[in-house]
Amino acid sequence: MFDYYLRLALSRCRQNVPMVLLLVLTMAIGIAACMTATTIFRALSGAPLPGVSPYLYVATMDAREEVDKDNPDYKRPDSLLRLADAKALVDVHRAVQQVAVAQSLTPLGDADGKKSEQAYGLMAYGLAVQALGVPLRYGRPWTEAEQAANAPVLVVDAHVAQKLFGTENAVGRSIMLGQRSFRVIGVSAPWKPRVQIFDLAQNAGSVMGQEENFFVPAQAALDAGVGPLISGECGKGAPVVSFQSASVAQCRWMETWVRLDMPSQVDGYGRFLAGYANAQHDAGRFAYPPQARLYGTRAWMALNHVVPDDVHLNLMLSGGFLLLCLVNVAGLLAARFLRRQGDVAIRRALGASKRDVFVQHLVETGLLGLIGGVLALPLTWLGLWIVRMQPVGYADAARFSPGVFAILFALSVGVGLLVGILPAWRVCRQPPALQIKIA
Repeated sequence: MFDYYLRLALSRCRQNVPMVLLLVLTMAIGIAACMTATTIFRALSGAPLPGVSPYLYVATMDAREEVDKDNPDYKRPDSLLRLADAKALVDVHRAVQQVAVAQSLTPLGDADGKKSEQAYGLMAYGLAVQALGVPLRYGRPWTEAEQAANAPVLVVDAHVAQKLFGTENAVGRSIMLGQRSFRVIGVSAPWKPRVQIFDLAQNAGSVMGQEENFFVPAQAALDAGVGPLISGECGKGAPVVSFQSASVAQCRWMETWVRLDMPSQVDGYGRFLAGYANAQHDAGRFAYPPQARLYGTRAWMALNHVVPDDVHLNLMLSGGFLLLCLVNVAGLLAARFLRRQGDVAIRRALGASKRDVFVQHLVETGLLGLIGGVLALPLTWLGLWIVRMQPVGYADAARFSPGVFAILFALSVGVGLLVGILPAWRVCRQPPALQIKIA
């Protein structure tokens, strides 16, 4: 029976091609606009580190001291801490895993000085590779003993290893980092958060995550003369800090991230964090009540507006535009179906039930929706390409994916069925005797 309904739907579509084109184009444009906005929103609002970031929390507090308490640009307790405070939070091991990190940008060179690569990376105190879920291809991460001894070791990604040594397995090789030679103990797969989550207080406007090409113990990097990409917030008595300077002893520049798997762990760590911060305030180190608080990754992203407001606005506007298209398509379908009331009445008089007529028209609207989805596919590609050409921080998020492809076709068929329900129901409820008499 379905084959019959499908052949009948194709025959009906061929009878009035202009009307069919108007229907499917209206549907395709609405779906393409909605899918373009949805693709970008999903790319930006998804988990930055799948499988890891849902359990990551960042510690925040007002850690200003007397030397920098009068700062008119300071708006709320943020995530930046001095290295000493970051070490204190990591060393107590109150979480499942804990690490303090700061981004860095510095040249990496081979031992001969013949090759060099400007690379982004993370300076870390704690077991960063394990805490952040960085996948290793070769070697191992550094140990707590190596970190305590300020051993010059680091983990690089496969891209850096390939460019400097011609092979991904660079374990045991030496890399010049700053003024010292570091030994490669591990090689990671290319790794980056989907969107930016580190140093958000200082990276306002940054959206897409940065690929991290190396991971190095923070103190070993400072000893080599390599500092953070952003010096953070420095006190009045601090020296003038230049780009990538290692003279950050009087600055707040590290973020402490902890992994907590259960709500009870979150509550417990929150109490510990508040106790630590209040103790520093009571001791006279922190000039203001610290207001210590933990933020989950998504809450931290929302607080710092990682997903730009215009992305939310575009999503709402595209949804409204799709709804408007559906209303127009429903009206066109109603007019199309009601013109065939005579044919429907004859079918009903010959024994067709309301259900048969209803299903027949739903098959036709589903077919129109499928055709609209086919036309929406190139329109979605076009919309994503237009976004990639724009000077916006999230342009790289406008990438088509198989998941979007599946959703697109499911949406197109679903839209066709949805807008066809009311017109199909209306036409099958018409009394057949009256229509036959008029005919």
